[in-house]
Amino acid sequence: MFVNGRFNVPWIAAVAALLSHAGTASAAPVYEGTHVDMYLTQNTFPAGLAEGKVFLDADTSSTITGHVGSQTDPRLVTFSSTTDTLIAANGFATIKASDDYINNITITAPGYWFEDLIFSVNLAPNANDDLTVTVVDRTGGIDSYAGWTAPDGWVNGENRILVLSNPGMLMQSVTIDSVFGVAFLEGIDQLKQTKISGLTPVPEPETYAMLLAGLGLVGWAASRRKRD
Repeated sequence: MFVNGRFNVPWIAAVAALLSHAGTASAAPVYEGTHVDMYLTQNTFPAGLAEGKVFLDADTSSTITGHVGSQTDPRLVTFSSTTDTLIAANGFATIKASDDYINNITITAPGYWFEDLIFSVNLAPNANDDLTVTVVDRTGGIDSYAGWTAPDGWVNGENRILVLSNPGMLMQSVTIDSVFGVAFLEGIDQLKQTKISGLTPVPEPETYAMLLAGLGLVGWAASRRKRD
């Protein structure tokens, strides 16, 4: 089904997203995982994913909160660090660390799984940077990639990363790590231009219980018919 300018079925949306990249220099992922693929492009991605920008709440804390699309949207996105005090201004802004370099940040959407995430970080051209992106799928499966290399001719600020769920899959978190977190070792000095799409509510435990109970009843009825 096509709703509000995008497909609301995860695998259809993923196929549409991949098709939208066809024929561009950035069409091939830099990493193909079990649960997600990861892409690297300059500036922006081709149209087709229909992400919502993340509007940040001004704060200085280990956890920054944002909203999908606007300041009043109830769907939240959190940016949490186990190592840094994060700083954000109000709006579609940049997240920095109080010591200027981010060592760790995990992005989640409380109460939701999500289909794709786009963010921008600084990568030096032709260098294997101190950057690892780790994704936890909704099933708990993990994909991780650390071989980020900006092509020749790119400069800092032209590096946008797309993490895209494989067909039928969704993510629960994306973690970005920079072990050194200092300029001369090419650590991450900021995270900016975050976008997210394909938010799907996480089923409540009661929903799972009802589903299991329903499956049990179906099995019981089938076995009774066989006996009769």
